[in-house]
Amino acid sequence: MRFKDQHVLVTGAATNTGLGIARRFAQEGATVWLHDLDAAATAAAAQKTAQETAGRVIAAPADLSDAAAIARLFDRIRADAGRLDVLVNNAAQQAIGHAFLDTPLSVFEYTVRVNLIGAFLCAQHAVKLMAPQKRGVIVQMGSNSATRPIRKRCAYVSSKGGVEALARALAVELGPLGIRVNTVVPGYIYTGRWDVLDPKLAARRRANLPIGREATADDIADAVLFLASNQATRITGASLVVDGGCSCQLVPADLET
Repeated sequence: MRFKDQHVLVTGAATNTGLGIARRFAQEGATVWLHDLDAAATAAAAQKTAQETAGRVIAAPADLSDAAAIARLFDRIRADAGRLDVLVNNAAQQAIGHAFLDTPLSVFEYTVRVNLIGAFLCAQHAVKLMAPQKRGVIVQMGSNSATRPIRKRCAYVSSKGGVEALARALAVELGPLGIRVNTVVPGYIYTGRWDVLDPKLAARRRANLPIGREATADDIADAVLFLASNQATRITGASLVVDGGCSCQLVPADLET
């Protein structure tokens, strides 16, 4: 087990990709601090993950838009474990459907506060736990939309660009402390939303992926656990793109002649 006796915090982990990442860490022997916003959903996800993996999974709800709530979350980790080995900054506010000129300042600020400032504060607290042991890993969750934007998501796109830049800045500063910082950059990821998409739209999206399908939570978890493991001890400040080839093509397949 690659993460036996390690403590891992995964934010935004009650559902979908975050839950898949938390489950994989638990299967690999880690004590997992499973975070999300809603306390009841977080507790249910932690209990189910512990039952499925026979691992130790601790519900750790907190509002990442609230600096004091983040501090209390890390106070819990410090009191219970006294250490943190891996932080996965996965939590994100999507802010879908707001054209730039119609984006309220409140929506932009909240999205940046959760996605970027929340990741910044979690990293600050995590490093204070990691530095004394002279080792630690932070994995940020980026998005290929940070460099190839999607319309009507300017708040999300801006925040994800910041998340990736923050990872590089931290990699430079924290390397001397033995702490590595990298970003996983997904594209389309399968969630339940795909099941309610118009079948023609879903087929068109998949046809525009060179590999031909969207990523699963396990695909993303594979990348996160690799970067967090001893297999990646010389990788820091890097962005690992896991988007099925979407971002490397000049135009989607349906626009080629």
